[in-house]
Amino acid sequence: MTSAKVGFDPKQVATSEAQVWEQSPYYEHAEQWTWLFWDDKHPFLPLFRQLDLHRTLELACGHGRHGEHILQHFEGTLDELVMMDILASNVEYCRDRISARQNVSVLENNGVDFQPIEAQSLTAVFCYDAMVHFDREVVRSYVSDLRRVLVPGGKALLHHSNYPIDNGAHFGSNPHARAYMTAELFRSYAEDAGLTVLDQRIMSWGDAVDLDCISLLERGTE
Repeated sequence: MTSAKVGFDPKQVATSEAQVWEQSPYYEHAEQWTWLFWDDKHPFLPLFRQLDLHRTLELACGHGRHGEHILQHFEGTLDELVMMDILASNVEYCRDRISARQNVSVLENNGVDFQPIEAQSLTAVFCYDAMVHFDREVVRSYVSDLRRVLVPGGKALLHHSNYPIDNGAHFGSNPHARAYMTAELFRSYAEDAGLTVLDQRIMSWGDAVDLDCISLLERGTE
């Protein structure tokens, strides 16, 4: 079992770090590379197709670019989409953008777990281009709560950092604002939470070689 930071409050850190993104121009810029996640030439889409989208939650939904995409392109297999973000401004933005659809709900959360989602109620969870910035204890907290919210056999697809330098610096000073994390450390969090790691794909981001990882996790059927 991996040890946590002593005297560390993940919720406080998540709340503080989320303020970096409040009204940030990042969201407008990010619309330009949304295609990257939904192109067969990249690892995201083949892994996403392994999810059962019956009831799907997107974590850290930002301004809703990915939610809008799956509503347009996966409508036949998606029954319900829950979009979740720590920032009230992002929640409001997404509600204005796409939540008029009856099968979509947008929720504000506390930045460290999936409350108020009920136990064993989600068939899939995914997070793109956001968890790469999360402090490792925030990542651990989310992964620890996955088993609670997923149905038996449910899967999670999480895009996280693979930046291996634990220098104590603010994530914003690292390449592409990646927080410290490795594929191996992430795997240990998943295993501690009782989840199975089905696949991990390490990838470059821009000019930074092997900076990111995308991990596919599953809750067992027991």
